[in-house]
Amino acid sequence: MIPNKLFLDRLAKHELEVLSAFDCKRAGGIRRFFMIEWHRRAHKTTLSINLLIRECCRYPKAKYAYVAPTQVWAREVVWDDPTMLWDALPDKAEMNWVANEQKMLIKFANGSMLKIGGSDKPDAWRGVDVDGAVFDEWALHKKETWSEIFRPVIAGPKKPGHRERWAMFPYTPKGHNHAVQMFNVAACIESEARLPVSGQSAKHKPGWFASRLTADFSGIISQSELELMQQEVADGIITQAEYDQEMLCKRLTSEERTLITSMMLDRLNSVNWDSLRIIEPQMRKIVAIDPAFGGDVCAITGFENARVVDKKRVSWTMTHEVVFEAKEMARRMGTKNFIVDCIGNGKGVSDGLSIDAAGYHVQAFNSAEKVEDSDRFANKKAEAVEWCAKEIRQLKVEPIEDPETRRQLVALSRYKITNSGKMIMRSNDETKKELGCSPDDGLSYIYGRYGLQSVQPETQRESTYETRSRRQPLSAMSM
Repeated sequence: MIPNKLFLDRLAKHELEVLSAFDCKRAGGIRRFFMIEWHRRAHKTTLSINLLIRECCRYPKAKYAYVAPTQVWAREVVWDDPTMLWDALPDKAEMNWVANEQKMLIKFANGSMLKIGGSDKPDAWRGVDVDGAVFDEWALHKKETWSEIFRPVIAGPKKPGHRERWAMFPYTPKGHNHAVQMFNVAACIESEARLPVSGQSAKHKPGWFASRLTADFSGIISQSELELMQQEVADGIITQAEYDQEMLCKRLTSEERTLITSMMLDRLNSVNWDSLRIIEPQMRKIVAIDPAFGGDVCAITGFENARVVDKKRVSWTMTHEVVFEAKEMARRMGTKNFIVDCIGNGKGVSDGLSIDAAGYHVQAFNSAEKVEDSDRFANKKAEAVEWCAKEIRQLKVEPIEDPETRRQLVALSRYKITNSGKMIMRSNDETKKELGCSPDDGLSYIYGRYGLQSVQPETQRESTYETRSRRQPLSAMSM
């Protein structure tokens, strides 16, 4: 039985709609292009692999391709997963096949082939002839993979006895990009208020098919689990934007791709911080520095646990002056801990503190540096902003009084998703255009929150800043 009984027994309505549309012979011609915009865990990959295998078994001497956003993705999600490709293949007694581990290629007894790979090196596909292709998580591919590499191939004549060449594009949205543009064209969508939520579109462009599925209509993920995720949104564990995108297929705008919002900052006022300070078991302190030479303001911020206790902006361009001001703040706070942006001229400040006879503990922050969680974050800056956002979502920081720091944090937390599915923050130039200035105060705040997690607790005693911070707001402190 091809596809196998395991797949056929669990087919959902939305999957049957796709297969029926794929097989339907209409007076106006068969459908060749399929846009599948479904929520996370809606069996997009499972459907794709089973369809590809079925077509391999149906048509002799055909070649089909499963294309993931990256080669590593293709191997880990499809080839190495024991329940994906290998469960979908027919019994060898029914349709003999041979697997080539190195090439990730399945050859069938009828001469057909299924090639599995990634599009991170699209030119590797040039010259490959295919009768059909699936571009899994299409929103993460470069659109040129289709327009320059595969579209000319799919335009070729069909083989005798075969169906017309075809392509399928399953994905969960990642903003307003080529994927949703193609979906809207396929579904004849003039207004996104008319987007389908539980299956095929009411209209289709000739030769095309479009299906859209959100988790609140599909029934694949239980209602109790969706409610649990919504509670995690309320608790600050995940963001509303993340839930809306992954579960409800919302096409987020750049404004909605924001890790820190004004509403999140306002929620910080809901906590009784005076009571919490009394029972703090440990004291962690750090001085964060965004050197920002060359015309921008150098921002120096002092942290004690959840609060900012000192702040200074300096416009000098001499490294030794910045080092002096940072050391003075550390002296007032009674700490030897620093975190410094070490890109460019910032390395001079970092080095100056590191070699000081006082024996300072200096974290050199390189925003472009790779991080351990490289599957999620493109670099250290993205990881740091997400860390800061998580602390704000979980009400682990005191209210941020300085309005300029608040404004900059929102702008700094706008992010994009790379073609390989990693989070990357907007460029500094884009942020400057929005703000009209360099986001030095916001960066200093983010560095401090990120750096505190690596600081050893100091002897617990009442903060030297406790009385002063209650008497006057931080914005009134010396700048």
